[in-house]
Amino acid sequence: MSGVKLKFDGREFFLGSGIITVGRTSDNSISFPADPNVSRYHAEIEERGGEYCITDLNSSNGTEVNGSAVSGEVYLSDGDVILLGGSAEITVEYDKGQAEPIASQPPSTVAAESDQNTENEADAAETAPAAGQSANAVGSGKMLLVAGGIFGLALIFAGGAGVFYLMGNSSCGASAVITSPERGDIISKPTDIEVNLTDGTCAVRAIYALDGIEFAQSTDPPFTASIDPAEFPDLADGGVHPLTIILEDEDGNRLPQSQSVLLGFETRAVKKPDADEPGKPGTGGDDQQRPEQPKTTTASLIEINDMTKNMLKQFGGGDKLIVSNRQFLQEVQRMTAEYAKPGYSARALTYRDVINVGFVREQNLDAGLGYVLAMSRTQFDAKGRGQEQGMWRMTEEFATANEYNGMCGTEKLGDASQNCAAKVTALYMKSLIFNVFDGDVLYAVAAFGKSPADAAAWKASLPANRSDLWNSIKTAPEREQVIRFIAAGLVAENPGKFGLTSEKPLSELYRLTL
Repeated sequence: MSGVKLKFDGREFFLGSGIITVGRTSDNSISFPADPNVSRYHAEIEERGGEYCITDLNSSNGTEVNGSAVSGEVYLSDGDVILLGGSAEITVEYDKGQAEPIASQPPSTVAAESDQNTENEADAAETAPAAGQSANAVGSGKMLLVAGGIFGLALIFAGGAGVFYLMGNSSCGASAVITSPERGDIISKPTDIEVNLTDGTCAVRAIYALDGIEFAQSTDPPFTASIDPAEFPDLADGGVHPLTIILEDEDGNRLPQSQSVLLGFETRAVKKPDADEPGKPGTGGDDQQRPEQPKTTTASLIEINDMTKNMLKQFGGGDKLIVSNRQFLQEVQRMTAEYAKPGYSARALTYRDVINVGFVREQNLDAGLGYVLAMSRTQFDAKGRGQEQGMWRMTEEFATANEYNGMCGTEKLGDASQNCAAKVTALYMKSLIFNVFDGDVLYAVAAFGKSPADAAAWKASLPANRSDLWNSIKTAPEREQVIRFIAAGLVAENPGKFGLTSEKPLSELYRLTL
């Protein structure tokens, strides 16, 4: 069949032989992240014998083709109009010319192909020496990196990081190459980072990352910085770790740089501090005996970074956020200690039905939102605190003033069933997410407790490009709510990482609602 394309929101998507999924979350082939009427996974389109048929995936608000509800499989024809949830419209168009999917595919598809191209380039790079590298370039202060597989994987990592950091469209053509330290260097003392900057007048900031975790920034060209190995005891493991640079333009757009430098960290010169040994020099002070402190986490900063990125994929806008800032990850890491306590999964099970109904079935919100929000605010403890009631800590006055309790009848926020609390909180979060923050869940979480008007005023104080979560939110209360939300979510979904062997991941309570 000649090219068949779907047209929506000014975009085009050419159909192929695979299954195309359509929904609200960004991991669909076609997504409508800001439309609350579209379910997370709403419908799918599949090629059948040269034709295409659409199937509704038990969505909350249904799917129509030319005004008729989709029940079972409906084959599509040229000019058909698909309506998802009564609001998101897609037009089917048969193109008798040759389809050119690469030029018309959405950014997520193009990024996937870019990743594949990067892998191909990495494979070729494994067989060729680095430009300008001599046979004796690796001396006593360098590691002999002879494993082509390691090098290739590192290049793939760097290419993937470049795609991840490409936020928004930028006309800035600045580029930077790290000239010092060099590939294979072993970092055993504070070391300056030097770069060769090209066309850098439009770049206002350089950001440096080790293993994908941002640790330094520079706003003064030529954007030098330094690495202190004492700050990275986890990297003194005898392995190699990629150092990368990301440039940023004045609009906050991040410019991908394909180069990375593989470094080692001296294990003999740097000893990882042991926080579990009280009275040890450098941990508690001289000979004084410190009170016993609970272990904060069994997850390293790199694991916290990876788990955070995976967690945020389930929430609207989360996959577009930059969360690899080292200070931010350290705050999340510290906060996990507050949530690494047994008993949360049993308490959550008690309220499974009211959370699933209130947040997902009635308001069509991301399935995990109600759970992680309750975990972050009360760890599923429904007992009131002052005027604040229920698992989500809201007041009757706030719910009434904003007309969120219309579906509660005679029920109250503090009732044991938590039915009213779930309905009120879900309606409130839906208002923040879609009416104020354009489908972005994390910023709605940061604004929890504000009226929609106050949340909109706070949003106006944020930068236009809000992809860098930590550097966009400067105020302490809002930062803390985001930190708590992520820390609670990491513990609740990865209990084994935090020593909670008897707890179950919260997703087991809402997996069937996805």
